[in-house]
Amino acid sequence: MRPLRVMHVVPDLRVGGAERHVVTLMPALAERGHHAAVICIGDRGALFDQLEWTGVQAQALRRTKKQFPLALVQLVLAMRRWRPEVVLTRGYNADMLGRLAAIIARVPTRIVWVHHHAEVDDRTPLRRRADAVLDRYTTAYFGVAQTQRAFLTDVLGFAEDKVVIIRNGVDVASVAPTRSRAEVLSGTVIAGRSRVVGTVSAMRPEKDHPTFLRAAAQLAATGVDVGFLVVGDGPERLRTEALAAELGVGDRVLFTGRRFDVADLLAAMDVFVLSSAAVECFPMALLEAMAVGVPAVCTDVGGVGEMIVDSDSETGTGHLVPARDPDALARSVGAVLADPERAAAMGRAAAQRVAWEFSATAMVERTERALVGVTGIAAPTKPIRLGVVLDLTFVGGAEALLLALVRTFDPREVTVTLFCLREAGPLAEEFGAAGATVVVMPARSRVDPRRVGGLVAALRTHRIDAVLVMHHHRAALVLGRLAARLLGVPSVVAAHDMDLQSVGKRVLPPSTVATLSLSQALVLLAPAQGRYLHDVEGVGARRWSRTREVVIGNGIELPPAPSAQRRADARVRLAADIALEPTDVVIGMVARLSMQKAHEVALRAVARVLPDRPQVRLVIIGTGERENELRSLATALGIDHRVSFLGARRDVADLLPAMDLVCLSSVHEGVPMVLIEAMAAGVPVVATDCGAVADLVGDGVHGRIVPVGDDRALATALVELIDDPDLRVRLGSAGREHAVAHGSIDATAAGYLRLLREVTGQVPIT
Repeated sequence: MRPLRVMHVVPDLRVGGAERHVVTLMPALAERGHHAAVICIGDRGALFDQLEWTGVQAQALRRTKKQFPLALVQLVLAMRRWRPEVVLTRGYNADMLGRLAAIIARVPTRIVWVHHHAEVDDRTPLRRRADAVLDRYTTAYFGVAQTQRAFLTDVLGFAEDKVVIIRNGVDVASVAPTRSRAEVLSGTVIAGRSRVVGTVSAMRPEKDHPTFLRAAAQLAATGVDVGFLVVGDGPERLRTEALAAELGVGDRVLFTGRRFDVADLLAAMDVFVLSSAAVECFPMALLEAMAVGVPAVCTDVGGVGEMIVDSDSETGTGHLVPARDPDALARSVGAVLADPERAAAMGRAAAQRVAWEFSATAMVERTERALVGVTGIAAPTKPIRLGVVLDLTFVGGAEALLLALVRTFDPREVTVTLFCLREAGPLAEEFGAAGATVVVMPARSRVDPRRVGGLVAALRTHRIDAVLVMHHHRAALVLGRLAARLLGVPSVVAAHDMDLQSVGKRVLPPSTVATLSLSQALVLLAPAQGRYLHDVEGVGARRWSRTREVVIGNGIELPPAPSAQRRADARVRLAADIALEPTDVVIGMVARLSMQKAHEVALRAVARVLPDRPQVRLVIIGTGERENELRSLATALGIDHRVSFLGARRDVADLLPAMDLVCLSSVHEGVPMVLIEAMAAGVPVVATDCGAVADLVGDGVHGRIVPVGDDRALATALVELIDDPDLRVRLGSAGREHAVAHGSIDATAAGYLRLLREVTGQVPIT
């Protein structure tokens, strides 16, 4: 589908399940190439800041209910200015004002997203009349659980063909814990308890915390060494704390209030409980608990039964109990606590269920399909003709990304022509096979004045609509942008590196920085790269050194999900090149043999590790000018018998599953493609803290990050993963989920497509 302009109108973005849905969905839509905006009618709310750096336009009108007319006027003006094709609304005021404004502003598609459920029509008479009038102007009603369907059609009276159910999803990587239970609970009243039962929810009457506490009192009376964790805040907090004291469990219950480290708190629990009495839809807190791998015992209300598999079989994720029944709740929680092995299996099944059925990626994909269905918007018929000016094609991360983009672009949307100023280079045939046209434009000398004129003529002959140049193709950086300027088409500069001051170099030459205003955009790989270019290289310091900066992360063609069979096949493939034992722990390095990659640091780290762990093998993939030097160093360190140099390989994706971990010891990087490839293969990574590596790899979440040049710290990190296979599995699984959600070439291509449509004037700039 072509990118859509989607605006979400909400009351605010305070902490709550529906609000977390917004701050998960809208950035994900933006990452997939859509134009996303969020407008809060009231205040911003605690979650508003999460939209920063996500590509989502966000605004808070700060209007109260009494300022209904002024809020309506502001909404209409915002919609006329931003021109959305779809307006989503959620919440009473937003449903009313958002739909009215969309009607006035002539937004073609108006959707109400319903996040609540009731057994009876709980609307006021005024609301029922308003909904009846606005229904004829409402395109669709989206729900989050199948249990809502009868509520929307039978209770509220909406037409069946207008109802679409899109189950909630959670970004597994975003809820990965970063601290241990001991760290999270240190100094609290339950710090010394061996077992922890917890709940996460707003402290409102319908959440029925009293049932949770009464069950807690029963469990405490059995003599189990258990503490209770209540995360959240709300109007019922004082009464709930008083009840805990009255029941005699005040010294066992930790009330945390509102917290933003929910993942760490969930991971500290042995059992997650949701004791709601009123109907839940598809609670985000339960999804997050399942994603963390915590078994759940919850009341069987609303869509909770769609989430939990109530079974003691291998697929069971927890238990369902009747509402307002503390006895049943206590029995089920006690049964889970009494069988730690079964509880661990439930947690694993819960995490797998979220990854397969309730991930944020699945939710966004379902949302996209629903938007296609209700809007009927198709892709434009005229493709953008993109001209990429480069010195030559050669094997490198930026060129690999460009090749993957060419393969991914829909030719109905983008066609690519490469203009090589020196020679075609080694990847020319692959670019041609992927669908690009390759034009070679050699010159007699570097200063041949006819080069600019010839390039302008070539761009005109191929009717190029926009020009892309990459920072490390120095001749193209000058000539490509100049030719685009003379031809009158937009140019875009893509930067793929940072931290070059450490080796006395620059990403962008001073002449390029001084003329950045002549280009329409500078593409960055991560926010950290933008900060580096501003702080170190002077980008944005003067009017002529400023241009629009757009973050479009690196992406890869995602491999199949990791499996035992893929690993076995990869080990067989690797064993064809080296003597590989089944017990060997393989550390992989995929990088050019250059000073930038600092292989000597990894070699010294492995030399520290090998004496006590002789099963370690270091496999180095790549070629370069340092090969002989590095081979000699391995011999001098006495580890050459456990180090294999495989040279350049085109089957890296097939070899990565054979690795137990992947190492990168670079002194400077942008966003290394190999780390994304390793994470996508489910392999944990150990990398140095340079470039935007920390933006890509969560330390302790997807792998380990160590200081640049510190072989002792690198060895310590390697030992931690070598000695703990379970940790490798956990980090690898989290990395895979993160790569699927944030590292696909589809998302990168969508980002470039959105930018190209904006700079060529097909759509307004957001």
